[in-house]
Amino acid sequence: MNVKYVIAIIRPDALPALETKLGKLHVQGMTVTKVKGFGEYTDFYSKNHLTEHLKVEIFVEESKVEVLTNAIFDVAHSDIPGAGILAVLPVDVLFHIRTRSES
Repeated sequence: MNVKYVIAIIRPDALPALETKLGKLHVQGMTVTKVKGFGEYTDFYSKNHLTEHLKVEIFVEESKVEVLTNAIFDVAHSDIPGAGILAVLPVDVLFHIRTRSES
């Protein structure tokens, strides 16, 4: 099985809609982490110029990457600067720790 690692940095308010959308697509799992940082958009007028976002991480079969990324774009897209980023990375090997088996 050819697996990809999808990472999205999104606005926190986009998470509920993303969870609903991914549930309808039968995505089998995701990890969500609170993160702070800045990128292309930075509010240097604020005392703390770091913005709070969420990092969503999903392992998915290569054949489902386009559907997944389109779902993330549909839910998280905004014309507001700092809306987030999306990356798709290759996975060399994926193991299930419980069974020690390779996916």
